[in-house]
Amino acid sequence: MRSLRMLLVAVLVATTIWLVDSPASADSARPALEPVTARAGQHVVFKGRAKPRQVVKLQARGPSYWTTVGKDRASRKGAFRIAVPYPDQPLTYRVLAGGKVSRTRKVDPAATSSLKPKPPAPSDACGVRPERAGGGYYSCTFRDDFDGTALDRSKWMVQESSFSGMVGGSMGCYVDNDRTVGVSSGLLRLTSTIRPEQFLCKSPYGSWMTNAEVSTVATRSKFTQTYGRFEARLKMPAESGIPGSHSAFWLYPQDQAYGRWPASGEVDIAEWFSGLPANVYPSVHYAGENTALSSGYGCKMPTSSTAFHTYAVEWTPTVMRFYYDGALCYSHSWTPTGMSAPQPFDKPFYVVLTQVWGALWNTRTNAMADTSTLLVDYVKAWE
Repeated sequence: MRSLRMLLVAVLVATTIWLVDSPASADSARPALEPVTARAGQHVVFKGRAKPRQVVKLQARGPSYWTTVGKDRASRKGAFRIAVPYPDQPLTYRVLAGGKVSRTRKVDPAATSSLKPKPPAPSDACGVRPERAGGGYYSCTFRDDFDGTALDRSKWMVQESSFSGMVGGSMGCYVDNDRTVGVSSGLLRLTSTIRPEQFLCKSPYGSWMTNAEVSTVATRSKFTQTYGRFEARLKMPAESGIPGSHSAFWLYPQDQAYGRWPASGEVDIAEWFSGLPANVYPSVHYAGENTALSSGYGCKMPTSSTAFHTYAVEWTPTVMRFYYDGALCYSHSWTPTGMSAPQPFDKPFYVVLTQVWGALWNTRTNAMADTSTLLVDYVKAWE
C-alpha cells in the first residue's frame, strides 16, 4: 500500500494536476472524468466517458453549490469533450450525466503553470526576438537579408590583400570582384576560385604569385558590438568530403586592445572544413586557451552542404553559448592568461564571413573543383 501511494503521488506531480476522489460508489454507470493533462490556448479541456448519447454537464464547485459551466453530448461510443476558460484561481470540477456524478478533478493555475501557453514572442526589425537565457528578449541591432543585386557596402567591406596584406588559406589572394563576391536571389555568394593562370597578388608586405582567389566580407568599422546574439543561415560548399575548401562565420575584435592574435580574442561561430564535412566547429580563441576544450568538436551537422542551417552564438560576460538550428551544441567559459575574464571578450567585435582554400591537413587536392561557394541567406545580430 505504501508503494502504491508513493507511485500515485509521483504520477500526480508529473502531470501537475491532482485528483480528489468523491466518496466511493458501487454504481459503475456513473460517468468517468479523466485527469487534466493539457491546455488548449486559453481553455482547459476535460475528457471522459458516459453512456452513449448521454448529455454530460461539466460543473465547477462554488462556495456552497455546483455550477454548470459547460456541456456536451457523448458520442455513440460514449466519449465526450468539454472545453472551458482556464480558471484564474483553483477550482474543483466534476461531470453530471443521467443523474450520476463523476469523480472530481482539481485545476490549480499555480500548480499547472507549465500548461499555460506562452504569449507570442515580440518582433522587431530582425523578426521574432530571441529569448534571453536569463529572461526577457534580445533587441535587433543588425540585419542583412541580401535581397538586392549587389553587396550593401554601407554594411560590409570586402577584404583585399592589396591593402591588408592578408593571405587566405593556402596562398590565396583576397580580391574584390564578381568571381569572389556576389548577391542574387536573396543570397550572398562567397567563392574561392582557382584561375587558369597565375597572377601577382599585391601586398604592402610583399607581393606573391598565385592562381588562388579567395573571399571575405566583414562589418569592420561599420557594425561592431560587445555581447549579444549573432546568427547566420548558411549552406556550406557542395564539395563535401573532398579536402580543399574552408568556410567560416566568425567575430573578430575591432581593435587589438590586448595585443596580437590570439591575445585580443576571436570567436568562430561556425567553421567548416570540406575534408571533415559532418561537423561544423565553434571555437573561442584567446591567450592561454586549452585547445582541447575551447572548440566544440561534437557539433554535428552532416547535411551542412546540402541544406541551409542556422548557426548562432550568445555572448555574455561569462560564457559563449553556440546554437546550431536552435539547439545548444557547445558552451565555453574562458580563463585567459595574463588577464581576467571577461577580458579579452569585453570589447567590440565585428562580423566576418569567409570562403578560402584549405591549408595543412585540409589542403586542396586534384579532386576539388576549381570553384567552391559559401551561400549566406541572412546575418542578424541582437543585443
